[in-house]
This record gives sequence, C-alpha cells and structure tokens, in this order.
Amino acid sequence: MKLNKGKLPLKDMTYKQFREWLLPLVEHTLFVCRERILELLTIDTDRDTLTEAFREFFEAYYYDVAFELDRYEKCLLSVLDSCDTYVSLKHRVVTVESKRKASPMGREVRRMGSYLPSDPVPRIKISALSNDVFREFLHTLAKSEFFAAHGRVIKLLSVGWTDTEDRHLREAVYEFFVCHLELEQFLEDYAYDPDERLEIRPEVAEELEQSITEHESGEIKGRPLQEVAKEFGVPLKCTH
Repeated sequence: MKLNKGKLPLKDMTYKQFREWLLPLVEHTLFVCRERILELLTIDTDRDTLTEAFREFFEAYYYDVAFELDRYEKCLLSVLDSCDTYVSLKHRVVTVESKRKASPMGREVRRMGSYLPSDPVPRIKISALSNDVFREFLHTLAKSEFFAAHGRVIKLLSVGWTDTEDRHLREAVYEFFVCHLELEQFLEDYAYDPDERLEIRPEVAEELEQSITEHESGEIKGRPLQEVAKEFGVPLKCTH
C-alpha cells in the first residue's frame, strides 16, 4: 500500500487530511504480516517458513511504515513537547533516546542496509539465533505494544468525526508513534539482512562476474572515493 508522501505538518492537518495520511499506515500489509507470524507461532512451523514471515514483516515495517513515521518525527515530538498532557509519553521518548546507539543519520543509512562506521554494529545476529530463541524473539516482536496501540487507532477511526473524537484519535496516534520508537529501539540490537540466503538470479550473477572480471583486468576503473563523496556531499574522515 502506497503511503502518503505529503509535507503538510500533522498539527496543521484537518481531521479529513489527518485521516487520509493515517489510513495507509494503519491499513498497511505490515499488520497482516504480524498476524501471519502469530498464526505460525501457534503451530510447529519450520525455521525457513518463520524466517520468510519475519523477512516480510521486517521489510514492511522498517522500509515503509517506520520510514513514514520517521519523516514526521520532529513534528510529532514538537506536539508532545508543547502540551503537559503528554508527560508520560514524553518520559517514554526520553527513555528511548537515552538508549539509542545509532545516530539520526545512522538510522537512515540502516534503512538502506548498511551502517555508519561511527555507529556500533548490532551485537545479535538474527540468523544465528537458535530455533527456540528465534521463536521467542518473534513472539516478543509480535506482542509489542505497538500493535495494541494500532488497535486503539483502528477503533477510533471507525467513529464519526466530532471535536472530541478528533482529539482522542490524535492522542492515540501520538502513543502509536511512541510505541514505534520503542519497537525500533528493540530492533536496534539485532543485525539482520533481509537479502541474506536469497538466491541471485543466474543472469544477475553472470553480470556481476563479468563486471568483476572487467574491473580486475583494468577494462573498468572504479571512481575515486573522494569523487563519489563530493557528489553526494559526504565528508570523508579517517577511521584509523
């Protein structure tokens, strides 16, 4: 499901605009993936099936839903800071921020499947977990408060608009956002590559092999790192 890529601050959205932004998030296939994991955990499912279910969940959350929520992080945090009503939520945000290991840029880079040299690499490799520990990990993930908060948002979306319901819906979304921060914090300690163990198509493998051969023979020369860094505006620094 395609997410809304608008730039209008959430606090300035009308109730209708707010719903239009919110619906693709809460109706995302992520929540179907979560139900699939819960279903598989109730039976004696093999590791490969669980791994595939987690891969679908991870990609839906990390590369789509979480990415969209992160785009509005500054706006949502400013709303929480602007009102004493959200003291509890603000305390939870402070707790997350105190535990975060990755920098803001590092979190963006991780969404592209890499890590900044200045950020610590997650210490737990999901693919190395035993079957029992992997199942326990999935159970913890699927039972996250993030999904309970999602259920509350869905329930409020089914109610017709009034000033009171508008306020309640927005408050539920703020909690949903904080639960997202907590879920992402939970995942930060885990190293996971969704492309690991996936087979490369023969034609792609052939192209890669040809490129390597041409590069090693001198037919193709790589671009200097300084040139690439300058193009993307990334400052280079020595890490040794």
